[in-house]
Amino acid sequence: WSVMITSRQDDFVKYAASLKDKKFRRERGEYLIEGVKQVREAAAAGLEFVRVILSPAYAGERFAPSEKTVEVSESVFAKISQEAAPQGILAILPVPEMLREPPRGRCLLLDGVSDPGNMGAIIRTANAAGYEDIYLRGCTDPYAPKCVRSAMSGIFFVRLHEYEEALLAGVEKIVADMRGENVLSFHAPQKFCLVIGNEGNGVSGEIRAVCGHTVSIPMRDSCESLNAGVSAGILMYELAKEHFVK
Repeated sequence: WSVMITSRQDDFVKYAASLKDKKFRRERGEYLIEGVKQVREAAAAGLEFVRVILSPAYAGERFAPSEKTVEVSESVFAKISQEAAPQGILAILPVPEMLREPPRGRCLLLDGVSDPGNMGAIIRTANAAGYEDIYLRGCTDPYAPKCVRSAMSGIFFVRLHEYEEALLAGVEKIVADMRGENVLSFHAPQKFCLVIGNEGNGVSGEIRAVCGHTVSIPMRDSCESLNAGVSAGILMYELAKEHFVK
């Protein structure tokens, strides 16, 4: 691509823009990331870019060789971008294959998490708090643009798995529920799986049946509930606090 693409009807432009849709992400096995920080951190993580897309407004560092760099007009970039104030750089990455392996340490099971913003926030916090393995059961697509944006670089550093009960055999499971034991007085085992349920319906009966512990976050009477991403973040740190106290 030595010539700038200026047509919004160009085949490459249609292909790149299609990756905002779950159907085409699945068909092509690729997803979009956007902004200097995300592209830089993907490069730092050693991920290989399919393409890096630049607008005329972008004058920063280059993250891919010329044969993988595509320059497009501002109008074309706007068709692909989902940002209100785009930074002029996007990248296409291959979707990693979902794993089916036992956890290396403490981990998460997300049971029906449906909001991409919550999914992204949970992935971001999981990376920060050292929950490297995340098992997904009936969840939203973790590579949706809103999820990737919310997850920041966390999406590059966690291991996403298709949930199978056999993978978590022998691992203590702790489910979050408002009727559970106060998490502030709960002592978690060294290796465990924290289970987070659907935003509206909570954890399914099937998953609840295999959980040995139930914990809750204490709240004032005037507060009915917390956002799933916020709840997950509090629980992740509280349950693993002994690993962070020096």
